[in-house]
Amino acid sequence: MKAAFVTHRGASRPENQDALCAAGAVRTGCMDSPETLELDGFPQLFAVADGMGGYAGGALAAEIIALTLSEAAQAHSLKKLFAPALDIREDEKTIRSLLEASTRKMAAAARDAPEMARMGAVVAGILLREKSALVFNCGDCRVYRVSGGATERLTREHSIVQALYESGEIDEDGMRSHPQKSIVTSSVSPGSEDGFELSVRAVSRCRGDEFFICSDGVWEALGAQRLAPWLTDPAMDARGLLDDLLSSGCNDNVSFIWQAE
Repeated sequence: MKAAFVTHRGASRPENQDALCAAGAVRTGCMDSPETLELDGFPQLFAVADGMGGYAGGALAAEIIALTLSEAAQAHSLKKLFAPALDIREDEKTIRSLLEASTRKMAAAARDAPEMARMGAVVAGILLREKSALVFNCGDCRVYRVSGGATERLTREHSIVQALYESGEIDEDGMRSHPQKSIVTSSVSPGSEDGFELSVRAVSRCRGDEFFICSDGVWEALGAQRLAPWLTDPAMDARGLLDDLLSSGCNDNVSFIWQAE
């Protein structure tokens, strides 16, 4: 089992406000190229966090989430936090408790720097077990599953454009171009400990299934038609995908984790 991952400021942003946690490895800033990890054993935890642009402290908020999840992602910690067998209610409580811990750390940081009081980040990730995956998200980062040559989006965004999509007012491409595409309706931020919306679901995992986690900069830049061929390519060319994102003129930070056998 392996994971390829990268976080990058994109083609036009001066700063990267994304962060990621890949099986305990945390990455922030602007990586020159994707990294690959060879992994063994279960469970494994992966997540991408996207700081809220336009507010001071977005990068710090994303990093806090990634570091908090990384502390839990050590093998001994995960086995204590999550039972070997799926229990969706207990699993959701555990994920929520980790994100609530992140809100408290953000609040502590904001007390020392009041200008960061409106910091926040969105996040999506998976807890990978041998035969299942726990998928979670708050905001507009996404998780996809690639199975049998088909790509399926597993997450539902907490955003204005998601609501418009579900009402039939816009299609998937419309989500990428709508003027309110950047407005999320839930985020992990100081003071949101009891108020952020978290979606959690369990999905089966068959041999050969792959999972792809990304910030909104990725799916907005390429769209489903252009992204799908990359995800279904058995060669899993993470460098090629990053190059395609940058050449697309992506206007946002881009981060992804690509988990495969």
